[in-house]
Amino acid sequence: MSVKQTLVPNKKLEEHWVNLMIVARDSGISTEEVREFFRECKENEDDSQR
Repeated sequence: MSVKQTLVPNKKLEEHWVNLMIVARDSGISTEEVREFFRECKENEDDSQR
């Protein structure tokens, strides 16, 4: 069974997001670091729209 099949078997996830998280994990980036990255991107986007 592949990693993609075991991540969330009952939910449809966009394959690009699954691949992104697999690459991040394999690169030693934690899920918390990924979350923080997206938080910062959203904050920067919000600031630029003001």
